[in-house]
Amino acid sequence: MAEKGRRTLEEGAPLIKKPKETTSIDKEIREPVRQGHDCKLFCICTGKENNVSKYLYISHFPKKENKRPIYKGYYNCDVPVAIVRIDPIHSGTTKTEIDRELLILKELELHENFIRYFIHEENENFVFIATELCLCSVADLLDPALEGKIPMAEKIREELRAKEILRQATNGLNYLHQNNFVHRNIKPNNFLIKEINKTGNSTCRFAVKITDFRLTRKLDLHKSSQSSGSAASEGWEAPESQKKEEDLNPKMDVFILGCFYHYVLIALSKNEANNGQLPFVPSDTEEERVVELMKKMLKFKEKDRPTLQEILENSYFKPCEDYKIYDNEDKTKKPGLCVIFNQKKFKDSKQNRKGSNQDRDALKVTFNGLGFDTQVHKNLASFDVKNEIENLAKGDFNNYGCLVVCFLSLGIENAILCYDGRHVNTNELKYKFSLGNCPSLYGKPKIFIIQACQGYLEQSQTGILSGKQRRRRSLPNLQDLHLIDQQESSGSTVQLTNKDTKHTYEIEELKKLKIWDYAKKNPPLMDFLTINATLPGFVSYRHIYYGTYFVQALCKTLDEEYSGKKPVDGTNHMDLEGVLRRVQLNINRIYPRQTLLWEACLSKYIRFRGDTP
Repeated sequence: MAEKGRRTLEEGAPLIKKPKETTSIDKEIREPVRQGHDCKLFCICTGKENNVSKYLYISHFPKKENKRPIYKGYYNCDVPVAIVRIDPIHSGTTKTEIDRELLILKELELHENFIRYFIHEENENFVFIATELCLCSVADLLDPALEGKIPMAEKIREELRAKEILRQATNGLNYLHQNNFVHRNIKPNNFLIKEINKTGNSTCRFAVKITDFRLTRKLDLHKSSQSSGSAASEGWEAPESQKKEEDLNPKMDVFILGCFYHYVLIALSKNEANNGQLPFVPSDTEEERVVELMKKMLKFKEKDRPTLQEILENSYFKPCEDYKIYDNEDKTKKPGLCVIFNQKKFKDSKQNRKGSNQDRDALKVTFNGLGFDTQVHKNLASFDVKNEIENLAKGDFNNYGCLVVCFLSLGIENAILCYDGRHVNTNELKYKFSLGNCPSLYGKPKIFIIQACQGYLEQSQTGILSGKQRRRRSLPNLQDLHLIDQQESSGSTVQLTNKDTKHTYEIEELKKLKIWDYAKKNPPLMDFLTINATLPGFVSYRHIYYGTYFVQALCKTLDEEYSGKKPVDGTNHMDLEGVLRRVQLNINRIYPRQTLLWEACLSKYIRFRGDTP
């Protein structure tokens, strides 16, 4: 059964009434990039020169001699975007390159480290491409000349740190490679940083986004040889970059990414004046790991370089130990508390979720089997959900090694529906358990399991279907499979409230709480694992008799892995992220049209066990 979701920002989606040719909002003049009432892209006009409009540049991009100027503007007059203006005649960009870039943006937009595309427009002189608005590029962030000019630069450096910048950049490029594209133009300017999930002034999150696909080429898997042509920007080249007859190979990107690693590490070292040590590296062991990794990436021969997936699985990006969830010495301590919010019924009875109790029961059985205490809340209004979370965050978790919070409901992106028909932002709830709000959970894993739709899109054997397309197609011919259509959501997004962390602790207080050693090495928002039933923009599915495919597959896989003693070969049980990969396989066996998504901000491995003493 498809859960409730939000309308995504699709090209052509009539989110608001058609705007006028020129609008003024709070004295800000917005002009369409082309004539016509159907234009959906608007630049911010700062005045006119020789009767030609001048537009507001994005502040962190250079204006002079920029062949692809980037303006701040709006999609549909209300969604902030970055607008790249391309002059096909004078920029040296061919129509083929523009078409190729648009094809990649449209085809590969659904990834957390890939720039999000909205729309493109054309007039008689220019092509305009609108993507999500970011704060800065990695080059801007690390440029001493721009110090003090980049919004929240210090906070970005503090929260992302070198390892996370490198991991996310690699993750975005790996997504490109997984879809058989070679970027060929890796450099710090082509990794942007976007602010996401903001709560107040001090708790914010940032994502690194790969962009600029002018030189990107697609691998033809049916050709044994494929010429790459010369590529890359000056100073950011692999040894084979200038060999026009060299075969197209993803390992070209790996070499240049190795140069990017070196650039980030050295630039941040200088920024922090860290006595010559690599930045944010807590031990000599990690420094040795990243140096060895870069040596492999910078091998002269392509065949000797690792793949991006091998790089992401390198020990440099892996935690070095497990969280201490189980305490064998103190029998009074529990491995964790599992709190389940089961939203089965709603004020509007048409939205009731048959099958939700089956998920509730499965979660209780599974986590009780792992030694957890469990609590269940049912059919709460939005105020009550927030109140219960706030009360939970005020609790004492000294006798618990972990917290698991499960939300079973309808939803839109990053929000769940409550009994009274109002949505609650799940990130706002999650960040109630930061260091400032819940110090007794700091350094312990906080796992959020969210069973809800995040949009209207649906996967099919031939691609992606919108809500309208899904209503027109026939349902799959599977026995006892019951699906319903989405109902129109009240809005496209739910904004976080502007509440700051309630308390800041002094060093002495942290020492008394016995978390100072951990706090001085890690940011206040840490040790979170968020597991979503589906991708942003997509539906999830529920069987009215057996529960949701995601929760049932999750509980089945956890039971299989942890319900018993250690494996016969004497090794440890699999860590939780490894288990989640198997959960996806189990979902595929039920109905291969749903992709789960998890986001990890962890410093160690999460490893459960069922054989509690």
